[in-house]
Amino acid sequence: GVPVNSRVSSKIQQLLNTLKRPKRPPLKEFFVDDFEELLEVQQPDPNQPKPEGNQMNVLKGEPLGVVTNWPPSLLAALQRWGTTQPKAPCLTALDTTGKAIYTLTYGK
Repeated sequence: GVPVNSRVSSKIQQLLNTLKRPKRPPLKEFFVDDFEELLEVQQPDPNQPKPEGNQMNVLKGEPLGVVTNWPPSLLAALQRWGTTQPKAPCLTALDTTGKAIYTLTYGK
């Protein structure tokens, strides 16, 4: 309890204060009980912009044929197809009128 004005002892005291702090925060700080907030229905913002245009729908392609030598994963299939068919179309994005606007191709 004797006050000391030296610089070294203040650094030691700061180190001791740091070591005295708990290393982990209490569990109640990790978990937030937001159950009451989940029950509240949020009203939409009246100033939020409204969507424009037609609603987009997913197009169904051709059914897949059953092949016995399929690769074990999608990544392996893409790699195999990309190395055997370079520059072949992989994915096409359509605009609202159904025209192709972007085409992603495989590459070596």
